[in-house]
Amino acid sequence: MTIRRNTALTVTALALALAALTGCGADGAAPAPTADRTAGATGTPAEATGAPSDGSGAPADATGAFDPAVAVAHHNLEPYAATFEMTVETGEGAEKEVVTVTGRSNHNAPIEGSRLETKMVRGSDVLVWDEAVTIGTVVHRRDKAKGESRWTTDQKPPADDGTGGKDSYGYAEVLLDAGPAARKGMETEAGVPVFHLAARLSPDQLRRADPTYGKGQNQGAAAADCHLWVDRLGRPVRSEQSTVVNGKPVVTKVRVSDIGPAETFTPPAAG
Repeated sequence: MTIRRNTALTVTALALALAALTGCGADGAAPAPTADRTAGATGTPAEATGAPSDGSGAPADATGAFDPAVAVAHHNLEPYAATFEMTVETGEGAEKEVVTVTGRSNHNAPIEGSRLETKMVRGSDVLVWDEAVTIGTVVHRRDKAKGESRWTTDQKPPADDGTGGKDSYGYAEVLLDAGPAARKGMETEAGVPVFHLAARLSPDQLRRADPTYGKGQNQGAAAADCHLWVDRLGRPVRSEQSTVVNGKPVVTKVRVSDIGPAETFTPPAAG
């Protein structure tokens, strides 16, 4: 029973982390971004706050600084691919579980595409080690924990959770609405100028960011300390979230890098 209970907590952490990065709810719906916001974020020069045309992101000054509200409100909707790295730590001590998810996935794409490896460990015990290639509603999967080389194929609902669907910006919207203190200023992530947003969000605010928060496996989730870094095209490139789920601390860290054009994922070779 301990394994099942802790695994459920880890799945909750995984859902929270994905929501923090992509804002995807269980139905894949994306809250519409607010069109107009007050320019002049803390740490952003006035010349970086002009409103660009929709989908072009925020203008930047000579240092690369931009207004995050403009970036999010006019976020770029072009499909792109990115390398995805996530770590989820659930619980403490001997019962602490760590999940890592790494791979490549498409974002803002009409058809989901990704190749991700998921590993869950408790101490030296490997509980889950799964590799999956998702193309649309088809998931090709193999269990690396069992040393399997053979792939199996499953079907999934077209609007299931995942990093490959159309990104939403619910968390960025809620953090921007949290007030000037949430605007931590410009930083650099992998050599790219990004704006750091951070605040402690109540369960109500978290449900605004993600309507599925507090439902299903998320039941028992408390307020969360949320950090989000967005680039001038409004894309979330890094997130960190700390919360407590059913009395267990959950810390998630997500990072995307190597952003480029959307990619075509092909089924793995049979064998």
